[in-house]
Amino acid sequence: MRFLHNSTKTYYFRFSLIASLLVVFLLFSGCAVNQIFYQTPPSDKALTDINYIYVDKFKGEQSILFSKILTHVISQQPLLKSLAVFPEKENPNAGVLSVEVSRYEVHDTETIEQQTHIALIEHKVLQDNPAGLNTIKSVFEFVEKSYPERLINRTLDLEISFKIISAPGDKILYLNPENASLKQSYRGEENILLIPDALDEMARLAQLLMQKFLDRINPEPQERIFALEKGSSPVPWTFGILDFGHPRIVRSNHFASGMRYDLALKGWNYVLFEPRTYPESTRFFFTNQVFSRLKRAGLPHTTLQPLLEVHEKSFDQDEINIILLGLIPNQDFKRYAQIIKSHARVTQNIDRLNLATSHYNLGVVYQLRSELGLAEYHFAQANAYNPHAKYSQAWTDLQHLKGDYNPLDELMDRSVESAGKLNPPDGALLQPKN
Repeated sequence: MRFLHNSTKTYYFRFSLIASLLVVFLLFSGCAVNQIFYQTPPSDKALTDINYIYVDKFKGEQSILFSKILTHVISQQPLLKSLAVFPEKENPNAGVLSVEVSRYEVHDTETIEQQTHIALIEHKVLQDNPAGLNTIKSVFEFVEKSYPERLINRTLDLEISFKIISAPGDKILYLNPENASLKQSYRGEENILLIPDALDEMARLAQLLMQKFLDRINPEPQERIFALEKGSSPVPWTFGILDFGHPRIVRSNHFASGMRYDLALKGWNYVLFEPRTYPESTRFFFTNQVFSRLKRAGLPHTTLQPLLEVHEKSFDQDEINIILLGLIPNQDFKRYAQIIKSHARVTQNIDRLNLATSHYNLGVVYQLRSELGLAEYHFAQANAYNPHAKYSQAWTDLQHLKGDYNPLDELMDRSVESAGKLNPPDGALLQPKN
């Protein structure tokens, strides 16, 4: 009879437990409410009598591709059917659609910016000691190097004009352009290699505009679904497999899905401004990158130098305060401990993701409440913490909704990046001190 070694048994037990919890997680996530169901009334341009539409002309750049997208989008509409042939003139429920790509602009501008890299260099120094033996000691030095970094700014601007006339051709039923823009910056060789194809992005924008057009002519109230983000809080001992989301963010999402917006706003704001406490599982690891960040953050040399004693060492929540108090004076501990721990914590990327998530969810609800100034501020802040096309597009959509945005105007520094550096508008929960 063969027996498993104890370590093998432990491994299989942990694997089985994680697999079981993963099943529970999938069931739970399927039931979790992270969406807002919101009903919008028909627009003032809705066409109440048109059930059939014939696409007569499609002109402009990429018209063949865009016409295929339009055919697909129309096929998804329950109240509107696409006609393959020109409708009879006597048909009162048919319209003839003409489409023109009136603006198609793609601008990729490349610049080189000088950046400063702060590196921690370790030197091995031979030293004498009183016993007469030579010993090797590590000596650290911060070295600042200037280097060029590529930056590509991409601006996409698309406008499509839609015109519907009656089947007899004697009446214009609908005439309106739809436009959308995207302005995104890609910094560094790795991000530049991952730039999406411009035509793919334009196709996505075209589909968005076509859906907006069809929503405008739809005479029925529409139920829109706004997906909320749940953040991240991995269960520590599951190696990141299990992640039910940030508990307070998820709880606030439940309030928002039940249209209890005031409670949801308070919950997400609490995540943004809560005192930075760390869970018991948090570890602090003093790598070269951590010391470089502390140097860039302006930590004084008299505080930073003693910390080099813990280079490449890690500590848990119970150890970190004892270690810091043993290395730096009490007054420095009171002033800089939170900064040190913030940069050294292993989970700082998760914290930034949760901050971006909270800002994005706040933006969604403020937009639903027509508080557009607050919505655009939070979308820009979400992008500042975690640059993402989803956040920048949400911000750009609001600019178009307000009707005063031109991404091609170089005299106006209006981008999601520059907006992320602005002070919060009136009505924001926290305001900067004068």
